[in-house]
Amino acid sequence: MKVHLGASLLLALFLWGCQPAAGPAAPKPSITVQWDSQTTTFTTARTTVRDVLQDLGIQLGTLDRVAPGEVAVLSDGMLVKVTRVVEALETDTLELPFEKQVVRNEGLAAGESRLLQTGVNGSEEITWRVVLEDGSLASRAVLRRAVLVAPVPEIVMVSAQTNFTVIPIEGTLAYLSAGNAWLVRTDSGQRRPLTTSGDLDGRVFQLAPDAQRILYTRRLTDADAFNALWTLSTAEAAAAPLDLKVRNVLWAGWSPQAGSTLAYSSAEPRSAAPGWQANNDLYLLTLPAPGKKLAEPQLLLAASSGGVYGWYGRRYAWAPDARRIAYAAADSIGVLDVADPLAVTQQVLAQFPAYQTYSDWAWVPEPDWSLDGNFLYAALHAAPVGLERPEDSPAFDVAALAVDGSLSVTLVAQAGMWAAPVLGPPGNPARPVAFLQAINALQSVNSGYRLMLMDRDGSNRSALYPAAGETGLLPQLPAWSPAGSMLAFIDGGDLWVIEIKSGVAQQLTGDGQTSSPTWMP
Repeated sequence: MKVHLGASLLLALFLWGCQPAAGPAAPKPSITVQWDSQTTTFTTARTTVRDVLQDLGIQLGTLDRVAPGEVAVLSDGMLVKVTRVVEALETDTLELPFEKQVVRNEGLAAGESRLLQTGVNGSEEITWRVVLEDGSLASRAVLRRAVLVAPVPEIVMVSAQTNFTVIPIEGTLAYLSAGNAWLVRTDSGQRRPLTTSGDLDGRVFQLAPDAQRILYTRRLTDADAFNALWTLSTAEAAAAPLDLKVRNVLWAGWSPQAGSTLAYSSAEPRSAAPGWQANNDLYLLTLPAPGKKLAEPQLLLAASSGGVYGWYGRRYAWAPDARRIAYAAADSIGVLDVADPLAVTQQVLAQFPAYQTYSDWAWVPEPDWSLDGNFLYAALHAAPVGLERPEDSPAFDVAALAVDGSLSVTLVAQAGMWAAPVLGPPGNPARPVAFLQAINALQSVNSGYRLMLMDRDGSNRSALYPAAGETGLLPQLPAWSPAGSMLAFIDGGDLWVIEIKSGVAQQLTGDGQTSSPTWMP
């Protein structure tokens, strides 16, 4: 055993003696470090950039950068640079210049112009994200903008007179043009603006039964209101508009028996389309006598969800006796008895599948009354014509509904969703029915329409305008003249009238910005 250990020791000594002799130690790399306006060069036995930073006591902020990176292996002559990065927010207030708007109007003489509204600059607050590198600006970008004061545009009305033939106008004809109300009396050459604010939204626009006042809504941009209800005397040239202190109105209409009483329905503003949530309510409001305070509205119908598509809202129509109001929803039509405002009752006359629009709007009929108050006329969503589901049916019929619930008659099959029958005025004993007929009846949502005429039982149907082969009209509600001899309608954004007996149509405006005709005695 002793011999074995000695041999092992001799072998170990032999192997150790065969190893090459160790050379001189490798030189330490020379490193240069730059940080915080300092530069230092030294040699080090450390291995990585992170090690060197720790040896120098250099603390890195969250945004600071090191080149090369902290895990880089040191090499001779390497430059290590620390860049200090600071991020800050800066706020500036800048002026927002107003824009200039030109409104063309035929009510002015050729070459004449009128300043409707003086422009006022606004202001906005801009927040910048500023990045500094070693104290120098590296970048400056807009983080957000907020309008502090909205600019008010300068609005100038200029003449756009055209040489249309002047025709007699019975009663009072009013219409909207470029956000303003216009009035025509005696003949089409005598018209004047009732408003110059340019902010009428067209949701409500109606002459009172005696044409002495007009009811309209003005557009608002408040966070809690999208419009406001106003009225104005048409008898005085310089009458002051009356703010009815009612906001967020979806429908409003004059009582046919009292030019100082109206009903309205409201909504709540929403940021999502369509911009409101309907309340499906109904209020009664009576205008005060001159010099008196405006009374509080009287609740007729409490707010409700309104059924299918109730968020979009309902349409309403006063009965001729002013004791009832028809309502139309996306899936039903009925009558409200408002003779006793404290005990309003509701009767459903027709129910139908709500039309599925697959969008942020809903189809709601426009009802109208017969003169005796016994029938309602409206377009109804009809049964499927193929294999589609009931809510997808493309068919819409014009129907007459007995108010006592005893009868429902289809007068025009597949008239189109915007058919909207309008009965002739009391001045015409025959009281024919005007309605729109879709040129493409089974695609009526986007179809052009023809202005049609028929008797109240649906017979003697005839096309008034336009001629066959011409471009159809857009959806609208035509307006009867007081005697029922003419109809006012919109074609191409201009106001037209057509004489029923002769079929002659006459253009009255040419600015392409006209809508919502309303015609009273």
